[in-house]
Amino acid sequence: MGDDPARLYRLDGVAHIAGVINEEPQRCIRSMRRQQDMVLDDRYVPYLQMAAWVWFEELFGVVPPPSQVQKYAVNCSWFQETFGECPEGADEDTVRRYARAYIMMLLGTQLFADKSGNRVHIRWLPFVARLEEMGTYSWGSAALAWLYRI
Repeated sequence: MGDDPARLYRLDGVAHIAGVINEEPQRCIRSMRRQQDMVLDDRYVPYLQMAAWVWFEELFGVVPPPSQVQKYAVNCSWFQETFGECPEGADEDTVRRYARAYIMMLLGTQLFADKSGNRVHIRWLPFVARLEEMGTYSWGSAALAWLYRI
């Protein structure tokens, strides 16, 4: 799979949209349309939403079944069942997938928990895409901003 930046970040705008699309999809899409100064037909919206799950599959090698997804949040039980224990003798790509899942669980349930307490939002995909950059983010500042958000 590799960490080819051209491939990982081709959906960067979509990933940002997916972060809040479950809250106010039309406002978010229209905001992106203004930022990009381009016409965005409402018929495109389902494809933009689908693109986030395509990226999820590229990063984790699997997409959760619809019964395990609520809007853009995946049930923790699915993460635990699917990525609970990394197999012995796993190749580097498999270890990276399991590491991403572990970090997604930490981000979604510990550092940036929401009221559900049992789901992990896919808004964290851009942060686990390049594991070697995880240490460059200011997680303390982000956690405080998340804690005191209005």
